[in-house]
Amino acid sequence: MLRAVSARWFEVLVPRTDCARVMGALARTGAIQVEARAERADDAFRVDALAGGLQCYRDQTGRYARYWSRGRIRHSAVMAGPRETLERSLGAIDNWREQADPLISRLQAAEEERGRLRLWERVLACGTERALDFGALAHVGPALDVLMAALPAEAEWETEAPVLTFALPLEEEQCVLALGPTANVAELRQRVQGLKGRLLARPTWMTGTAREAAAALATRAVRLDLEVKRLYAELDALHEDCGLPDALGDLLCLEWFSTNVGSVPASRNLAWVTGWTDDPDGTRLAGALDREEARGLLSLPPPPPGAEPPDLLQNPPWVRPFEVFVRALGMPGAREVDPSPILAFVAPLLFGYMFGDLGQGLVLAGVGWHLRKRFPLAALLLWGGLSAAFFGLLFGSVFSREDVIPALWFSPLHDPLTALSLPLGLGVVLLTAGQVLNGVAAHWRGEGAHWWTTDAGLLTLYLGVLVAVAVPPAWPLALAGGLWLVLGSALHARRASAGLIALATLLEDGMRLLVNTLSFARVGAFALAHAGLSSAVVTLADLTGSELGALIVMLAGNALVIALEGLVVSIQTTRLILFEFFVRFLRGEGRAFRPLPPPPRVLQGESP
Repeated sequence: MLRAVSARWFEVLVPRTDCARVMGALARTGAIQVEARAERADDAFRVDALAGGLQCYRDQTGRYARYWSRGRIRHSAVMAGPRETLERSLGAIDNWREQADPLISRLQAAEEERGRLRLWERVLACGTERALDFGALAHVGPALDVLMAALPAEAEWETEAPVLTFALPLEEEQCVLALGPTANVAELRQRVQGLKGRLLARPTWMTGTAREAAAALATRAVRLDLEVKRLYAELDALHEDCGLPDALGDLLCLEWFSTNVGSVPASRNLAWVTGWTDDPDGTRLAGALDREEARGLLSLPPPPPGAEPPDLLQNPPWVRPFEVFVRALGMPGAREVDPSPILAFVAPLLFGYMFGDLGQGLVLAGVGWHLRKRFPLAALLLWGGLSAAFFGLLFGSVFSREDVIPALWFSPLHDPLTALSLPLGLGVVLLTAGQVLNGVAAHWRGEGAHWWTTDAGLLTLYLGVLVAVAVPPAWPLALAGGLWLVLGSALHARRASAGLIALATLLEDGMRLLVNTLSFARVGAFALAHAGLSSAVVTLADLTGSELGALIVMLAGNALVIALEGLVVSIQTTRLILFEFFVRFLRGEGRAFRPLPPPPRVLQGESP
């Protein structure tokens, strides 16, 4: 903790034909970041050179994915080289297509007709009470014509043409039947298109009354359902017979490899998988190779000359959610301080002080507990809520009321000066800690002497001024700190002009430190604002004059306080941490470790 560490360099020597398989096994650990060695990059095993074949696979996926997803997808037992694997897999797909396309055409036609029958089922269900004779309608003409159309439910079907019409209301639309002169019906067809409706063609087999037509439709629907089921069964059998499970699994693997890796150094028979790992002793990597029964020789040699390792933050699980603050400003390098463990105490402390309420804090903690597994950052809400509940106990506030439990410490509304002054003390501690951490980082960078001759004087000046405000005889300490900075800068630079530059810097940095200290008073101000808003909610509830009205106001008011104040307090906490605390020592010059994403979860005999 408190210091990032460098990732470890790893190398795996594998047969060229096993490269993709080994990469998949290592990627599933989430512990590798692939990076090719510069001296081996000329002779590269490039899967992205197979882009044409993979694009052909993607194009076919858009058309056939619906049918492929019904069958199994798995990795083949023995994986050849990438080009041979791609050609074999595309060949299997072409063989499947030749036999599947006629089946798919018949299946699509049957499904389309079955969809039309579902509409006619709804139409006939509404029209069985009407004296409709579909056989007679079939013989209308040539002077008369018949129109049947499905229109949106909100469409207005009013016409002055000499036609007979009636509408059948359906669930989400309406069906219209019109009988009249041919010319008038032709105009109505154009109107249907303008109303965004669709014309319905009467099937030739639909004759007789609506009841007789419904019976014929039910018989035809059963036949179509059996036909669709039979065609799907043939496609499922063809999926296995043509070897699509292995072909699709291998293509998924190649596509992942091409997208996320691109190339690895290789010779004619061997490939070198190289990069960085957060597994310091290689235990997880070796275990992954063993489980996959992959042929690979793992080693953890020193990194190549000039290679820049990614940096890793090593914190216990309860601290990791607070790393989000650190990463927002940049990844700490190996010679920088990682303040995440400090934030695990400071962030909840600031949040809880500004949002001090026992009931509301427990609500936030409960929400954070419920969401912690789905959203890891919800742990911040959990710790912040518990801190708010603790300060609510100290302030005597429970769901905005201060007449339920006594204050164990003080009430912000009744003692505002205390509420404002205490955060100033916390600000002094944090700003002092920030300057000390800057000195620690300087020591790690080999710049400790420079810090002691310059920045240590600024820290002495800052503390001296703060002490002298309460104890005037301490002003010489502040003066000594200023002289320390000016003279130290001149001595370190070995020229007098550096002292004058340091004097100007002293005035600027000293004023900024004092302003930053005063900005922590906003913590107390937001604590007062929270208490004031809670008091307003209680006052409104008391003015309702009824228990039910008071309950409704308290529920709505507390919900508003939790939502509004929770957001505002979270923003203020983040601001104080990033712009008052971090700027003292954190540069964010490190390189983040970005693990290779795992390949699709395609296992033997299982669907993804």
